[in-house]
Amino acid sequence: MYSAALRALLKFLERRSLKAHQLPGLGLNEDLVDYLRRQNIARLDHETFQVVDPIRLAIEAMRLGADLEAVSELLSWKDFESLCVEALRSHDYEVRAPFRFSVEGRKYEVDIVAHRKGVLLCIDCKHWKMRRGQRSKIKDAATNHFDKCAKLALSTGLLKGVGLEVRAGSYVVPIIVTLMDLGLKSPLGGVCVVPIYKFNNFLLELEAHVDELSCATTC
Repeated sequence: MYSAALRALLKFLERRSLKAHQLPGLGLNEDLVDYLRRQNIARLDHETFQVVDPIRLAIEAMRLGADLEAVSELLSWKDFESLCVEALRSHDYEVRAPFRFSVEGRKYEVDIVAHRKGVLLCIDCKHWKMRRGQRSKIKDAATNHFDKCAKLALSTGLLKGVGLEVRAGSYVVPIIVTLMDLGLKSPLGGVCVVPIYKFNNFLLELEAHVDELSCATTC
């Protein structure tokens, strides 16, 4: 069972804005309010307590034991993408989000590209609330994403313009990060489909399996 402080943080993350007189009733005591203000996670403005940094608030909630998938449901698609970026940076990846590029006159966009030690991760973030049976939706997304990643593997010189020095022969790993666990046991159409709550473990184990998961190596 969640603690009173954790329940209060989750409620605050859900509502994003509370009147000052509502705080005690929701479990946001003076110490917790003061901590959130000092950390620039929230601010009190004209008797309204507002979330300033939802990602750091989400991280605080998880630090206190909140389930990552439950926290992610309270985030917008943009917040969800930022949560993935924070996870990548915590593993020492250089990150650019979003990344747009053109090949043969056609424009592409990848939500996140991340590079570390000869591995280039190309990530699409899908903040979908979908039923487990809707496999065609994720299958189409995987097909489109794999095509983008293959194109990027042939165009990594473009990454130098944004400060990512990706050497020739780096592995390119296509990934879709989802809100829900869709029960997929293996890559789908060459794309790793990873629920957000497993993303950290995926990054920890990636190095040992990168040659199996890569769709290409860069030129």
